[in-house]
Amino acid sequence: MADHCIACQGPGEISFRALEVRTLPVRDLGGEKKVQALGDFVEVSVCRSCAEKQLDLKLDPLKASRNSNLRFGGILLLGLVLVVLNYLFLGGGWMYTALGIAAVICGVLGIYENVKTGREKKAELTSLSPEKALEKAAWSVALACLPKKEPSDVDLTYIPVTEETLARKNGDLMILYHLVPAIALEAHKKIHEKAASHKS
Repeated sequence: MADHCIACQGPGEISFRALEVRTLPVRDLGGEKKVQALGDFVEVSVCRSCAEKQLDLKLDPLKASRNSNLRFGGILLLGLVLVVLNYLFLGGGWMYTALGIAAVICGVLGIYENVKTGREKKAELTSLSPEKALEKAAWSVALACLPKKEPSDVDLTYIPVTEETLARKNGDLMILYHLVPAIALEAHKKIHEKAASHKS
């Protein structure tokens, strides 16, 4: 396993093995589809300090979504300003009013969704044991630091080889990790083979 924390280069204390998934979006006459292939297994570690900071953040939904909420708040405010200016100075035309109302709705829905998601994540983490919650937070740190894209426009995602993932069926992997059916089947096989070889 990796010796150093992927986030701060400190000692790697919580380690993960994950299967890389390579996805290339392809556009053709039938629309957009994706071509997928499995990459190699990657090994990554996170220190407890970085994991604890991430866990504290996820246990405070408002703080965790602050930056995103500020952006949506800006959209909401811009929408309100547009509606007011339209009625005061632009004659109240329907186009600017519609744009303003759309921006307000977008802002409100964005903030609502952020808060809702944050609360769901908090509820999920508080239902786990402290060590399991810390492990979830550490994986979140690792995911944030792992490469997301290759220069060739290939998107990179990762499936962790954990007890939770190993307990899932290939259909679950397909939904959770946005895999095409054949790749979900192959990924299910590979992570179980890797787990078995690690135990032996």
